[in-house]
Amino acid sequence: MTAILASLAVLVGGATLSALLWRMPRVALLVAMFSISCASVLCLAAGLPCLLQDGDAPVTTVHWPMPLGEARLALDGLSAWFLVTIALVSVAVAIYSWAYLQAEIGRAPVPSLGAFLCVLVAALILVVTADDAALFLFAWELMMLGSFFLILFHHRQEEVRRAAWVYLIANHLGTALFVLPLFGMLVAAAGTTNLHAFRAALQGADPGASTVLFLLGLLGFGTKAGLMPMHVWLPVAHPAAPSPVSALLSGVVIKAGIYGLLRLLGWLPSLPTGCAVVMLLFAMVSGVLGVLYALAQHDIKRLLAYHSVENIGIIGLGIGMGMLGQTLGLPALVALGYGAALLHVLNHALFKGLLFLSAGAVIHATGTGDIERLGGLSRRTPVNAALFLVAAISICGLPPFNGFVSEWILYGSLFGGAMNTSRWSAGMAAMAAMSLALMGGLALACFAKVFSVVFLGQPRDATLPAHPTPRAMCVGMMIPALLCIGIGVLPGVFVPLTAAGVGAVSGLNGGEFARSTQSTLAPATQLSMLAAVLLAGVAALAITRRTLLRRNLAEPAPAGATWGCGFSWPSARMQYSASSFAWPLIQSLRHLIWPDRKLAAPTGTFAGHAQLETHTPDMAEHDFFAPLLGGVSRAFRMVRTVSWTGEPALESEPGVAPGRVGPLRTLATGMVAALRQGRIHMYMAFLVLTLLVVFCIESLSSHGSEAGAAGSATQTVDGVSK
Repeated sequence: MTAILASLAVLVGGATLSALLWRMPRVALLVAMFSISCASVLCLAAGLPCLLQDGDAPVTTVHWPMPLGEARLALDGLSAWFLVTIALVSVAVAIYSWAYLQAEIGRAPVPSLGAFLCVLVAALILVVTADDAALFLFAWELMMLGSFFLILFHHRQEEVRRAAWVYLIANHLGTALFVLPLFGMLVAAAGTTNLHAFRAALQGADPGASTVLFLLGLLGFGTKAGLMPMHVWLPVAHPAAPSPVSALLSGVVIKAGIYGLLRLLGWLPSLPTGCAVVMLLFAMVSGVLGVLYALAQHDIKRLLAYHSVENIGIIGLGIGMGMLGQTLGLPALVALGYGAALLHVLNHALFKGLLFLSAGAVIHATGTGDIERLGGLSRRTPVNAALFLVAAISICGLPPFNGFVSEWILYGSLFGGAMNTSRWSAGMAAMAAMSLALMGGLALACFAKVFSVVFLGQPRDATLPAHPTPRAMCVGMMIPALLCIGIGVLPGVFVPLTAAGVGAVSGLNGGEFARSTQSTLAPATQLSMLAAVLLAGVAALAITRRTLLRRNLAEPAPAGATWGCGFSWPSARMQYSASSFAWPLIQSLRHLIWPDRKLAAPTGTFAGHAQLETHTPDMAEHDFFAPLLGGVSRAFRMVRTVSWTGEPALESEPGVAPGRVGPLRTLATGMVAALRQGRIHMYMAFLVLTLLVVFCIESLSSHGSEAGAAGSATQTVDGVSK
């Protein structure tokens, strides 16, 4: 735990220095990135031994200065797994950001971005190591605020400001409506804010109460994770944020929601089968619709954001199968389900972080993320093209990369559930397996579209500049790329590391985990090795051919020299666009996502102008949340009766006669106007008064508790004396 405390101290110091050095942006950026790198190494030093030893680290307690509990930090298998994930993504982002943000110096507040990156990483570390409810909620709020200010980096753009507010409002609604009531019920049941006491307090709990707690956690933590339909902030915030921030958001911030849900499942007793079914349904909807919406996107970062929704669905499938295994008493299903979910948490953090960093390199080189304007970048940025290809193959679940391993284990749990459970559960597992296969096929089509349109062919917009990817950005991207390859080629080394996390959630010991996963893991290892050998052979042949051609030819053969139906060289207009590539699939599944297609067809003998536009609105955003929030906005406008001068607004409002204000609204006007004086000393007085009230309440409650304890002791003494 000393390493974790040291990492937090380094991050706090880095954030402070970066903010103080705002007049020297390069120095401030260097300090922040160095602090994040050092903290990541310290977190790896703390987390890896815990995973290797399959044990819990001692609890570290720091006295909290306020009467809200203790600042307790603890590290078990689940915390260690997420801590390692945070560290691996953070160090890659730190190295990458040093080169990526150089172009922003003088145009945007780079020192503040470095400071808030340190704050965000520190908040993530606190979230996964907190052992006190008050500390967890404090870190949860700090994580949301840090992300909010990072998304606001280009705050002069209206769409960026809107995206940041959508993120903040959506996540605060999820916290206020679901996470806070959840922890309120947990603290009331346990009588303490100590998280380790929740498991014992909930043993023997009523199934109905456990179901309510699970649903609160699913909706609250699912909002943070981007589980559909609570995902509306995710495709808005990711494109607006700088690419290193997008990599952190998708790689580790949304995983905080998965951590919260898994931690809750570790506290709850065995849940009814219906809870596992609900989890599987949410996961299937999120996965299938997420990849369909991704296929229809034209902006590369928005496309990747929807793929995060899809992969959260894949993780949800593993969690659902683990829950089903716990309910039915099947250890193999528990090990495979939760093991696949935890492994995919790490895998998705690596390949999605790499994809966002690579997309950032594309935007850095060309100035745009519009797929329809790009093309031919593999010749100008070959290293970035190769790294993007590694991540694309990984996310498609193909060997010998890491996405294949976690999805293979997940298929093992789904097939096991289909064959070894009751008819209803078997049907759900079979549906989940079919949905996972559909996700894989659509993801393959989507990334075939992205890679071919962006990196192959000819540039579709000749005016776009393109320069090679800076070395520091390449080094930062190589870290997750090498890990994607390593996990895929050596799954037998990495999969057993999830045993400690699975045990923290389900109580399954390491021996049972090894026995349950051995038969599924062996074929995956063989297939990955075979695929690695085949890929190495193909790469060797390609390099040999290229070398021989360069030696034997004085000059390269002219492209397009062979007969090409009258064209020696295809123009950019002759290529497939991203929309035309994806439209047949979108059209065949149009009843799921309802795409909008506008065609201005050519007319007349000599055809003139023609135009085709395709757009796929998000149904959850446009058909549910937009009307809902519109109604809330109208309700707030009805009660907004105070201007900055404190006078009641007399404009006409629905249901209120012009110029008339009711008595309740008049009272509200007076109360609010009393606080809105615009004077600092009034606000300070109000703050001090609030603190006094809090301390008085705490003192009275403490005095009552001491009096009750003294009374109990007196009765005991009297009883003994008699």
